[in-house]
This record gives sequence, C-alpha cells and structure tokens, in this order.
Amino acid sequence: MFSAQEKTKFYQVTYQVENVTGQITINGFVVTEMDGKNGTGTAVLNPWLIGENELKAEAKKADPSKPASLTFGVSEMMRGDIVATTDKGKLFSLELKNKDFNAKGQAWAAKRFKSTLDFKEHLSQAGQAKEADVLAYAQKLYALFVKKDAEGILREFEVKIRDYGKAFGGTDAEVKTELRSYLTKELFKLKLNTLKSGALRAVAVGPTKNIWHVMNGKDELITAKAPDGSILQTEIYIGLLDGKLKVVR
Repeated sequence: MFSAQEKTKFYQVTYQVENVTGQITINGFVVTEMDGKNGTGTAVLNPWLIGENELKAEAKKADPSKPASLTFGVSEMMRGDIVATTDKGKLFSLELKNKDFNAKGQAWAAKRFKSTLDFKEHLSQAGQAKEADVLAYAQKLYALFVKKDAEGILREFEVKIRDYGKAFGGTDAEVKTELRSYLTKELFKLKLNTLKSGALRAVAVGPTKNIWHVMNGKDELITAKAPDGSILQTEIYIGLLDGKLKVVR
C-alpha cells in the first residue's frame, strides 16, 4: 500500500439499491454496475475526477411488477475516515423512488459537483484518436502482456501511474512498485485469455468521448483465469496525449 499523505482527500460514492439494473457513472466512466440484486455498495471516484464533475445513474426495474428504489451520493473523506455503506452521502445524495420510474420501468438522476482533484488534462482534454489506431495500439499492449514484459507495460502505463499517485497520495515510485508486483507475482503466473479474431473492440467513453475502453469481446482486454476458476481483469482505457496513444486508466 502507498504511504499516503495525510492530506489526501477521498471522494466516494455510496449506494443502496432495490430491484434495479443499470449503472452509475462519473464523468462518463462506469464505476458501478447494478444487476437487480438488493444491497449496498461503495466505489472510490478519485482517478475519474476532472474538477467539475457529473455523477449520473441510469436505472431500470429488474422485475417490472415489484417496487424499485435507488439512493446514491458522494462523501468527501480524509485518510482514516470511515463511511458506512448505509451512508447516503455527506457531500450530497440523490434518491429515485418507485414513483420516479416511468411506464417502461426506467429512471435517471444526475448531480454536478466540484472536486479538488482534477485530471481533465488526461481525461476530457485528450485528443481525437482514430478507432483503427486505438485497436492497433491495444494489440501492441496485449503483446506486451503475452511476453510478460513488465517494464514495457510500465512505460505504456506512465500516465496512469502518475495520476494514480496523485489520486491516492502515493509517489510514482510506489505506484510503479505496486503495479510491477501485481504483474510479476500475480497476473503473469496465470493463463491470459486469447485475443479472439474480430473480438477486439473499443468503446468511446469519458466526458468528451475521447477516451477508449478496449475490450476482448465481453471481457476486459487483459483477462486471466486462475486454476481455482477465479478471474483477474485489468481494465484498459486509452487516450491520445501530445500526439501519442497512452494508457490513461
């Protein structure tokens, strides 16, 4: 873990859900998928913040014949603070009640808020890349994982490494060490999913739709299975920065 600075602020979404499918996004990036099960959950927003942010929920009744509800909100915390999953959000909270769902069983809610963390330079101000170039770059990335080239991967992840250090109060060196350890001690020991012919795809996401989430069919580009059946996945988000494609998240 990082030796995080005490002043690091954490932005966390908490949610309580009943009979709802859908997703919660921050600035166009999915942070939570809802699958119809009742329950509570949390997600840290730090790496996805751009100073002026929008948290949005798109919900649909899982069972149209039953009541549905969704409460979600954001809390600001300092390291060491504890936020229960039952908290509705200390910065703000939104609620979708059963009456808010339309005849098709759908409902939406959104809220804008400001954050001290601001990664717009790499998320909303990325250049417009060609999808074909993004897919070619994704194949290059996949090849680095096949070759188990940890240092090559770290070079392509330099933007993500720098931003995650800032997002969570660590240094670049700490983030790099943790990522290298994950690669060499965990991921590289497992069998990487085959990159299926014609299955590689890129989905434009983010605040300006200039970031590309790369997938291998329905799976993340980097997906590996352990002997016990468990799965490790590494999400890959690519952006065009200063004329070069890089892994931004």
